[in-house]
Amino acid sequence: MRPIERFVPVPGGRIFTLQWGEGPLLVFTHATGMCARVYTQLLAPLSDRFRIVAPDARGHGRTELEAVPGHIPVDWTLYRQDLVALVEALGGGPVLLAGHSFGATASLEAAVDTPGLARAVCLIDPPFIPPDHVAAYRAAREAGHPPNPMADTAERRRGRFDSAAAARHSYHGRGVFRDWPDSALDDYLEGGLLPDGDGVRLACTPGWEATSFRGASTTFMDSLARAPFPFTVLAAGEGSTVPETEEPRIRANPRAHLRRLPGTGHFLAVTHPDLVRPYLALLGSGTFPDK
Repeated sequence: MRPIERFVPVPGGRIFTLQWGEGPLLVFTHATGMCARVYTQLLAPLSDRFRIVAPDARGHGRTELEAVPGHIPVDWTLYRQDLVALVEALGGGPVLLAGHSFGATASLEAAVDTPGLARAVCLIDPPFIPPDHVAAYRAAREAGHPPNPMADTAERRRGRFDSAAAARHSYHGRGVFRDWPDSALDDYLEGGLLPDGDGVRLACTPGWEATSFRGASTTFMDSLARAPFPFTVLAAGEGSTVPETEEPRIRANPRAHLRRLPGTGHFLAVTHPDLVRPYLALLGSGTFPDK
């Protein structure tokens, strides 16, 4: 099922969204450098259960909000504010929130920041600065030099291609796209490229992607400990952004439900949508696929 494309006006501009279905509202936020359309295979089959709204984040896809490389969205606060503005524009909470990678982290923290925003949240491999590294990372970020290998890699990305076909050739089977289904890569190219003269360019520029990575949350674990609503954390089996050493702190919140999915990597929402989808389908119901 093809989604409906809709711009949602918010303070400062418009957020581009993909929307499916009817029912309880589920807002799903994508990973850094990606776009809503990447998650089509995960979300479309849920359209018989939820009204799904999947936004392109600030600086990504077709959303029209200011994103200035170098102006770090510290602790991803700016993204949290955008999510709150989107939910308010859609009629207000409480809603169901879910996201992958930075989208997961921002969703949880937005819900903690804003009582009544969410009644349940699903976090798919959320990244964050571990508590033992927070002080050093904050000091480095304030000095203008936060150590972030993902940001360094993003800055080296090629930002323009002669065509979408050239971009596809460059990405297919390589880097983070190595294990992606062809359909997911095609969705990324459809949603993540914009026309640029006689070629195309990344909607999320290498500069903004790097800036976003450097804004990684140092407050996530504190927010998670305070979350007053039920939430599910799905951690990848390999290369996860959720260290096993942090699992006891996550489980310390009695509302937490944590599952590590063997045989998956950080992009499990894209490579293994059938494993992830049952957790979204039961979000807010109080039950889980493995019970």
